[in-house]
Amino acid sequence: MLVTPIDLAFVVAGMGIVVWALRRRWTPPPAGPAPADSLGELLLTALALIPAAVGPNVLVVALTPGMPGMPVLVRWALIPSIVLLAVVWAIANARRYDQLANRIWTGLWVGATATAALDFFRLQSFLLGWLPGNLPRMFGVLIMDTMATGPTPLSDVVGGLYHYWVSACFGLTYALIMGRTRWWGGLIWGLIIEIGMMTTPPMVIAMDTGYFGLRAGYGLFNGVFIGSLIPHISYGIVLGLLLERYLRHRGTIFSLIRRAWGAFGQRQAERGSHTEPARR
Repeated sequence: MLVTPIDLAFVVAGMGIVVWALRRRWTPPPAGPAPADSLGELLLTALALIPAAVGPNVLVVALTPGMPGMPVLVRWALIPSIVLLAVVWAIANARRYDQLANRIWTGLWVGATATAALDFFRLQSFLLGWLPGNLPRMFGVLIMDTMATGPTPLSDVVGGLYHYWVSACFGLTYALIMGRTRWWGGLIWGLIIEIGMMTTPPMVIAMDTGYFGLRAGYGLFNGVFIGSLIPHISYGIVLGLLLERYLRHRGTIFSLIRRAWGAFGQRQAERGSHTEPARR
């Protein structure tokens, strides 16, 4: 599976956005004040995490023996999950949950854009023979169900879009769970993604590389692992740099849970204090 002009077009467009975004905000702006506690925002955040999980995992499920293929999963899981995310984002805007709306939108575009940095090194690793295949091309033929006839320009575009959507979902997941952090938080997230990639079916089964590419020989210094590690490090760094500049609020989902639960308990206590005199 060769590198195509479509691969290069995605990289050029993405890198252009990365350069523009970093020049626009060369230094991180001050973080905004934390929004008011809201159980509704917490529930919407949980709903937004569902599409974030569906995007990458439809491929994992499809490549697991005995499970439905990509055409079925795209129709009945991936597309509905994207619709759900759009609805959640619209509700967040309508209810003025500024933190959540910002995290959804920023996580998506930053996650997708940072993929260009990953692909800049991934394509070089592929051309050097370190990686066994051009994964977005494989994604395309799996989704279009054209494995027998091979890739086409349409399947390459579809595969590229899915590839970038998966990375957008990773950016969304980080933004929703961790919020605004220092740039190295994105680097750690990129390394976690690398571990996942080296231990799940797309590489282990479909590409037949074994865990961490150990079937290629040379231990952990094999081309498959190194050729995947460097791209994911670059993805994580760019992801962290952009999220640090474009997410408006600090605070993890765990602090949101704690504040929302505290606010719920306070409301329950106030409701009880109002009803107690009536009973007397």
